[in-house]
Amino acid sequence: MSISAVSSREFYVGVDVGGSKVAVLVSDDQGREQGRYVAPTRLDSSRGTLEGIVDAIHTALRVAQADLEDVAAIGLGIPGRVEPEEGIVHLAVNLSWQNMPVGQILQEALGTPCWLENDVRAAALGLQRHPLYAQVQNLAYISIGTGISAGLILNGRLYRGAHGMAGEIGHMMMLRDGPRCQCGSRGCLEALASGPAIARRGEAILQTGVKTILSEWKPVTTRSVFQAAEAGDAIAQAILQEVGRYLGQALQQMVMAYDVEHIVLGGGVASAGASLLDYVLTDIKHQREASSLAKEMLQPEMFHMQPQNYEAGLWGAVVLAENGLHTMQPLTI
Repeated sequence: MSISAVSSREFYVGVDVGGSKVAVLVSDDQGREQGRYVAPTRLDSSRGTLEGIVDAIHTALRVAQADLEDVAAIGLGIPGRVEPEEGIVHLAVNLSWQNMPVGQILQEALGTPCWLENDVRAAALGLQRHPLYAQVQNLAYISIGTGISAGLILNGRLYRGAHGMAGEIGHMMMLRDGPRCQCGSRGCLEALASGPAIARRGEAILQTGVKTILSEWKPVTTRSVFQAAEAGDAIAQAILQEVGRYLGQALQQMVMAYDVEHIVLGGGVASAGASLLDYVLTDIKHQREASSLAKEMLQPEMFHMQPQNYEAGLWGAVVLAENGLHTMQPLTI
């Protein structure tokens, strides 16, 4: 299928694939939403997951009163290590995909060009679509959830790095003798400040018998730590202050390495507690007080939470579909 054969079509489809749900957004060629659909992710088999994605796309198109003949391209954000040029997902643990030619399979099933990208990098593209960041040339989107990762926009373009691994800040070592990370190392940012790390810290403190209202939650979750902190619990507040310090250190390194204009926090932990930014900014304040360089580079107004109710991952997948037609050759079908 050639680019000219699809360029007159009217719609683009963005798909945000997660371990628990698949969200689909249908947009017209003016960037206006025409329909959407959310379905649980099928995890019965790797092929079953793909079939569930296809079904969700068909349903979203019915909501938009459109069909595949109206679609110019489809973009997908995938949680894992993705090779965009070949349409291959090398590893997506939550989906049980390894070296899966996802782009080719979906393109054959749908008859429409499909473009893949890592979900966090897709979300960074989506932020460029938001009016707050449309003119920002250097931007970092930090997803803090089960894992921690960054999507980088440098000089107005998505930056992937030499091996497609740029932004894996969750595996920056923050504490040499810290807790073991899933990657095998110790003291990674992900092992100290991710959602599971926050919950584990709360559970560990409960085991000491210290008095805290966290004992009212069984098991302790990331959200319950934020709720306890907001209720004035000193133990929960101490946990989040520690998380804020680690994140503040990591974001300082991002700014010093890439000189970005804005850093936007998103992901499950960010949505669990809007006060996360306050804890991060407390650490940034201390850094600014200790260093004239930090005072110059780390401006409090450059750190943001993801805009409320804005689904950066979905819109990033739409952007991927739109740009794929102009920047990459579609897979042969």
